[in-house]
Amino acid sequence: MAQNELHLILLKEWLRCVQSEDFNLADIFLQNDNNENVNNNNINNNDENKSEFQVINSKLAVSVSEEDDDEYELIFKDGTKYIGGLENGLGKGHAELQLPETEDFSEGERIIRGYFINGLLHGPATLVDNRQCTSTLIIFRNGVRNGPYRIFLRGGTLIQYGFYRNGRLEGSQLRIGSGENSYYIGHMDEKQKFQGNVIYLYPNLTKAIIGEYKNGRLVEGHYARLINAFMGDETLVGSGAGGSGTILISSQSWKIGFPTLEFKTTGTQSIKYDPSTFLRISRTPLLKDEYETETVYVKDSRIPFAGEGLFAARNIGEGELVCLFNGYRITKNNCKRSIRYGDEDWSDFRLTLDKCTDLDIPEDSQNTKDYCATLGHKACHSFKEKNSMFHDFEHPRFGEIMSIVALKNIRKDEEILVSYNYSLGCAPPWYQQQWIQYLKDRGLSKEAIWKLKEKEESKSGIAIPDHLF
Repeated sequence: MAQNELHLILLKEWLRCVQSEDFNLADIFLQNDNNENVNNNNINNNDENKSEFQVINSKLAVSVSEEDDDEYELIFKDGTKYIGGLENGLGKGHAELQLPETEDFSEGERIIRGYFINGLLHGPATLVDNRQCTSTLIIFRNGVRNGPYRIFLRGGTLIQYGFYRNGRLEGSQLRIGSGENSYYIGHMDEKQKFQGNVIYLYPNLTKAIIGEYKNGRLVEGHYARLINAFMGDETLVGSGAGGSGTILISSQSWKIGFPTLEFKTTGTQSIKYDPSTFLRISRTPLLKDEYETETVYVKDSRIPFAGEGLFAARNIGEGELVCLFNGYRITKNNCKRSIRYGDEDWSDFRLTLDKCTDLDIPEDSQNTKDYCATLGHKACHSFKEKNSMFHDFEHPRFGEIMSIVALKNIRKDEEILVSYNYSLGCAPPWYQQQWIQYLKDRGLSKEAIWKLKEKEESKSGIAIPDHLF
């Protein structure tokens, strides 16, 4: 087995483990910590670090009610609600704290559940944020965050992983991009924003952007290639980002380490955070993304009358990132009717980013002579032969954008084809005609096609011209 394959196996296995809901990092941490004992009743309430969550004097509650012999409900002056047991006025046992309303959170939006000893949270706990739809699994010691933590979205997707020591983030933290397939590794400030030297890994885990971050944004970065990965405790060596030498970056964190990653810089071009706006697609529209340069190229499409198309520059595996799709950011008006072909706002290149924003490539940026920072807009449409699909993505230069991901293995020089997923009633005639032909090629009868037409009309509320059928 090639050495670089071993590096990727190690890195993939590490990511698989930290993302698995079944991988209990809290148990590992507590077993490896000889000083930790969740059942230890000899807890010092005067710890030098201020406890974040505590119930140390029930007499301060403005409202007290006893649900049964073992459970009380206490409401404090600041709005904090405690539901759980008490002993000598101190919180005890498994309990819940409903946190008070703040400038950022409404009442009841944040709840923490865990085990209280002498009024202080101790051991594994869960912080639920109903506004962000996240759950944070975390360890406390004497009311202070102390150990590994993981933040999951409601569906069970990991979005962040790292360590606290004495209430503060320590060492490298992992954050997973919004498309759930790109990765940031670096140090964070108390607001959980990246600061200093940060690694960004593309989904293939081989291509990277390494650079300096301030307030969570890339100030200056350079492309690099992963050449080694191992569990260790090395320090940063080599020529540094932007040079031609090797960069060895330790991601070792307190108690349970991250892998140490070794990179080779692959170019001298410098990039920085440059998200599009409604007036500008990029400050550097001709600065190509190095991953795309290695993966795709543009030439005339093999589809008649389609113009230029996108082709694979190498073999691309199923599930791999093919290319990026950036564009002008258009804020959608929820009160406005759907945009239809022929409307002033219609564009063949317009793509939904989220419920509030669309991405679009205006006419003056459709030619690669004017814009080639991303190439996703060059992929042509096909119902029958599509081999790729649109997918959310996050990039340190472009921010949250869209991407194209392979649905199957794609051979070198094969054309990249996607379904544009237009609403059929709003789509241009060529799209509607292709849809009908696709259904005919599948062997559907006229009656079956007509029923699908009526179904599409009921979904959109827009009539599809009968003469097309």
